[in-house]
Formats: sequence, C-alpha cells, structure tokens
Amino acid sequence: MRKLVVTTALAGLVLAGCAQRPAETGSPGTRPPGSGSVGVTSSTVPPARLSPQGEDALERARRDGARSVGLTVSTEPGRADEVAGAVDRLGGTVEATDATIGYVRVTVPVELAEQVVSVDGVSRVDVDEPLSNGDPTP
Repeated sequence: MRKLVVTTALAGLVLAGCAQRPAETGSPGTRPPGSGSVGVTSSTVPPARLSPQGEDALERARRDGARSVGLTVSTEPGRADEVAGAVDRLGGTVEATDATIGYVRVTVPVELAEQVVSVDGVSRVDVDEPLSNGDPTP
C-alpha cells in the first residue's frame, strides 16, 4: 500500500510539472529575442475514408454481385452507440458494438457502404475481406 501511495504521489508531481507554463520573457504580445517567426496551424482530424484496400474490396464486391458487405467501423471516443444508431437508420444491420474501444461491426447493402464513412463520429471504416472456405485437410 505504501508503495502505491508513493508511486501515485510521484506521478502527481510529474504531471503537475508538465502542466506548468514556461517562464515568460518580454512583455505580453511580444516574442522572446531570437525566437523568429513561428507559425501555429490548427490541426484538424482528416475525414474518415476507406483505405485503398477497402476501396478495392468494395469494388470487388460490386463486381462479384454481392448484395451486402461487412464493415468494421472505428468511432470517435464515446460515439459508438450513436454511430450504430445512424448505420441502423441508413439500412444497415448492427452485429456488434463495443463502446469501450469505439468499435461497431455492421453489415450494409453494398450501395450504402460508402455512406457509412460519412456518418458523424466515424473515424475509420474497413471492409471485411471474404474468407477462403477451402478445406484445410491435407
């Protein structure tokens, strides 16, 4: 128990040190000498999309005349149930959901697969590859 308290206290001190602001130099609104021009860009999360392998698998499913395709959907934190509901409203079948890891497994008509990518809260969509059902016996 004592080791846990010491470890927790040490972790708290480290985190507190990380949260401190760096020492300011100069007056507000001025840059420190020698800092040069530093550009800050806001980094936006790129929109979700199918990987090239997913696009190939979806095209292959269309070409082979498949009616539906399985998708593994990764969601933004806390949005798995919301995404599952949206896919259900699109006409897909939700097979499994795990909100703790942001995972939704769905089957959708092939023509709706690309719409799943645009559902709000989706971060990534993978098209499941068909499994070979070959006989494994020698």
